Formats: sequence, structure tokens, C-alpha cells
Amino acid sequence: MNDPKVRKEIDALIEALDDAPISEADGREAVERLNVDVKVWAKSVRERVADAEKAVRSRRFEVARQAYTTERASFEAKRAEPKRSLQEQRSVLRELVARVPRESATAVHFHKFDEASAEELAEMIKALRHLLGEDDH
Repeated sequence: MNDPKVRKEIDALIEALDDAPISEADGREAVERLNVDVKVWAKSVRERVADAEKAVRSRRFEVARQAYTTERASFEAKRAEPKRSLQEQRSVLRELVARVPRESATAVHFHKFDEASAEELAEMIKALRHLLGEDDH
């Protein structure tokens, strides 16, 4: 099949067959003449298709697995804020606010940190650390 002349003849035959419909009787005659076992050939084709689909699916799962591993490593590398009491969080926040340069246009939405919840304080601490360049990103 690597012979270019044979390949050219096969392509010409395919072109010719596309233009002229083949009757069922002609098809049976060609199959018998070529000594093709249609059931075996069909099974072989189905197996090749199934193998190809399995290979594609495996590649997709591998790509997804690699993306998950990368994302997980990134997530685990982020420095988590340690659990602190509200008083400790307020103290950390005041310390961070004091280190913000005066010329910086940083705004903290709670003027009274005593009113902020633990989650809100943790978010403000995280945001200020980011603005001060103290986070990993």
C-alpha cells in the first residue's frame, strides 16, 4: 500500500465508486470475489474504533488528571491564614493597616474593626497582605 502507483489507483477507484451506486447484488459479488468475510471484517473495524475511542478517552483523562494535580499543588502551596481569635485577627489587621504607605489609595470598608465578623477580618487580612506583597502570588 506504500506504492504511490497503487495508492493512486485505489484513489481513482474510490472516486469512481462514489459516482456510481452499487447494487446489493454487485456488492455481494465483489465481497465473494475478494474473499472477504464481512462479519469478521466488521468486527475488526468495530474493535479498531473502540480502541481508538478508548485511547482518546484515556488521553482526556490523563490531561484532566494532570490539570487536577497542578491545581491541587497550587492550592496547597497557598499560605492559609491560621485560625485566630477575633481579637488576634483585629490586632493583625491593625498592624497591616499601619504598614500601608500613606500615599497608597487603600480602603478598608470597616472603620470599626470590632463590627467585622471573623470571615470578614480574614478576607481583609488576606487582601492587605496581597497589597503589601506578602502573599505568594
